[in-house]
Amino acid sequence: MKIAGIIAEYNPFHKGHIYQLKQVALESKAIVVIVSSNFSQRGLPSLMTLENKTRLALEHGANLVLELPPCYACQSADFFAKYAIQALSTLGVTDLYFGSELHDLETLEIISNRNNTHIDPSKSQAQNNFALSPNDILGVQYIKECKNYDISPHPLARNSHYKSATQTRLDYHMGLSQDFEEYFQKNQNWDQYYPYLRTFLLLTSREDLASFFLVNEGIENRLKQAAIMSQTWEDFLKNSVSKTYSKARIQRTCVMLLLQIKKSQMENPSFFKIKVAGFDAIGKELLKGKEKIMKFADMDDFLKDVELKSYALYNSVEEKKVTRQVVIKP
Repeated sequence: MKIAGIIAEYNPFHKGHIYQLKQVALESKAIVVIVSSNFSQRGLPSLMTLENKTRLALEHGANLVLELPPCYACQSADFFAKYAIQALSTLGVTDLYFGSELHDLETLEIISNRNNTHIDPSKSQAQNNFALSPNDILGVQYIKECKNYDISPHPLARNSHYKSATQTRLDYHMGLSQDFEEYFQKNQNWDQYYPYLRTFLLLTSREDLASFFLVNEGIENRLKQAAIMSQTWEDFLKNSVSKTYSKARIQRTCVMLLLQIKKSQMENPSFFKIKVAGFDAIGKELLKGKEKIMKFADMDDFLKDVELKSYALYNSVEEKKVTRQVVIKP
């Protein structure tokens, strides 16, 4: 039985994702989606809660939805792919489908075999010698990681008829009405979080900042100086981003700082159990007999801490508090 895997952000879920799920359903008996929760791979607060992402995915063709915790999701493409595919493999996923502008498996495989395709998270896309779109950079890493689990990769041509999640976010923040807007969390943007971040950077010594995950190569000096100079998030980004540090790199680092994730906690990261966000009857069958299913009580102390901090941080800017719930679709 072909079990399809999809790695998603759903930030936010839109009609292009429905199109993708329908395309994958034509070739598969079951679809397993693993999705980032409160914070995305590019270090953005999510416009949709995990519960709503899960509900919409199940309504439009997914059978099982897994959560990728923020300590694994908010990382460079190679590590994001590593943890996501490792989780999917525990459910017996045989084929991975992903959106691609290039839409050429042979070319993406050639790139994935080059020695220089490891993405240094401290460097920008240009410094990593890629002329690929962010989606294809992820695709290259998916292909490399699929080989470790005997999973077949399938790039799907992105349909230009549908707006990207990036454009959807931009339009929403400009006040334009969007599909599924009723599911959006209106306060989830970096402007809301910046006062907390700025205070933390101003009150924390450079030495202590250097102990946090992704704070490498003196970036703590740049972040602290930017916080001193900047009253707004927009100005902070302008004063932080450089040829060495991309916007996504800065954002991911700031998420790790706000979640207070230390380097020592991520030295030997393991992801041996999966976190279920929701399922239907087919998904329930896929879960049967799997020993690596994880409930909150099963988490180690580190992942429990990340979970609690992630929701505390996400809720800090919301009037209505968000809780993590498993969605079951009949």
